[in-house]
Amino acid sequence: MMMSSRFRTAALAALLAMPFSASSFMLPSAQRARVGIPLISGSNNEGIVPSINSSARSSVNLDELEVTTSLEGILSPPSSSYGLADVEENIPTDLTIGALEDETTSAWVEENTVSLDDIIRDLDGIPLSKEYFAEKMGISTENIDSYTCPEQDVFRGFMSNACRVRLLPGGETAFYKSIVFEELDHAQEKLKNSPHKLARDVQSYKVVADFLSSKACEEVTKKAGVHIPKCYDAQARPDHSDPMKSKFSFLFADYAPWNGWYQQWLLQEDEECKAALTTLAKIHAFFWNGSTFWDDADAAAELEASIWESGSYVQPKAQGFHQYKEVAKEWETKRLKFEKELSPFDYWDNLGERLQSVAKECGYQAHPFANEELTESYRKYRTFTHGDPKQANLFFRKKTSSDSKDVDDDEPELEVGVIDFQWSGFGLAATDVAHFLMAAIHADRLVDGGEEAYLRYYYDELQRYLVEFGACRTEDDA
Repeated sequence: MMMSSRFRTAALAALLAMPFSASSFMLPSAQRARVGIPLISGSNNEGIVPSINSSARSSVNLDELEVTTSLEGILSPPSSSYGLADVEENIPTDLTIGALEDETTSAWVEENTVSLDDIIRDLDGIPLSKEYFAEKMGISTENIDSYTCPEQDVFRGFMSNACRVRLLPGGETAFYKSIVFEELDHAQEKLKNSPHKLARDVQSYKVVADFLSSKACEEVTKKAGVHIPKCYDAQARPDHSDPMKSKFSFLFADYAPWNGWYQQWLLQEDEECKAALTTLAKIHAFFWNGSTFWDDADAAAELEASIWESGSYVQPKAQGFHQYKEVAKEWETKRLKFEKELSPFDYWDNLGERLQSVAKECGYQAHPFANEELTESYRKYRTFTHGDPKQANLFFRKKTSSDSKDVDDDEPELEVGVIDFQWSGFGLAATDVAHFLMAAIHADRLVDGGEEAYLRYYYDELQRYLVEFGACRTEDDA
């Protein structure tokens, strides 16, 4: 029996893009809840429940939502102003540096330990000054009286804490992200249960710092028109001998909603899907083996040293080889969640065993640069891959009339902003695209020939940009 388009995408998810583990199993996109998520740049596999229904703030890993019905009454649509729920009226929502002597505000800060107490600090624990923001953002200190970190813009995740910073009186914004492993409960859990993943995570933040400060990042932004948030400042203190002592901080340009940027939980609009695929095609073609980028020996050497030898959040070395042996067991415990979609097919009863029998080989083939035996045979297809191109790492904005004059008429009328380069490295463009199809697009878009149409669209875009960026002489060659 031939597999349906929907199942092929689910199988790709299982084999190429999402690990089977005891703690998480990714639902097909059609079965995931459609909820509002915080419109905050720089997130990594994390999100805050955008509605507070009790006195305590709750957090949820958006990659591990397991039962759609369990979210009812917990998640609500985003507020019109931002994408995070309204905060109770008796909680101060605009905490300004310099105004902390206010009795009510000070008491609330002490009780709730919000951003001003532990997020907006440097790696030595010293509160950030207005001079810091002035220097890093290129603004005169005379134009900054203070800064504020609104509570609704505070982000607390499993592996990072962050906040949108607003400078006063001008209103300029930036996004400050802090990762201090000793202060993260999730890091403490990894230290006990998966220490190899803790060491991996330390390296992943160094990858972000190195790539965003690289000439390669500057070039793909300038020459390919890829939107990557400017990194005003990156401080990296990795400690490979004792990962729990590692600390990182980043100050990013802001993908602010009032500047037109928005996110979607899952992509349902054709224009958004195509715009994202065009952006991936640009990135892949720009760094494709043999493109003009590689003519700059210094930039090429810097990139080689900056990112993962084999990219992707789910490449075998990053997740652990033992997971190949757990696919059948995990499928048995999770399969009822897929009953409506897959039970009519004759592979329903033994799907777990069938997937497990090919998982290891598929993992190697999808990530050949993690395997020395495969590296040379795949080298001509080697390129930079984002590594985690799910919807949470994509922002969209309508192009203005002035923007449209400077771009090809064939390009989508949407700009795409890309964040979170923790898992960026060398790999196959096809693996990046497979990850995008299953993790970013609603499954309804992939049925009835939809998956094939998007693959054809990407392929045509890739050919065009392979020529533009010098990897191939003609589209026929590509």
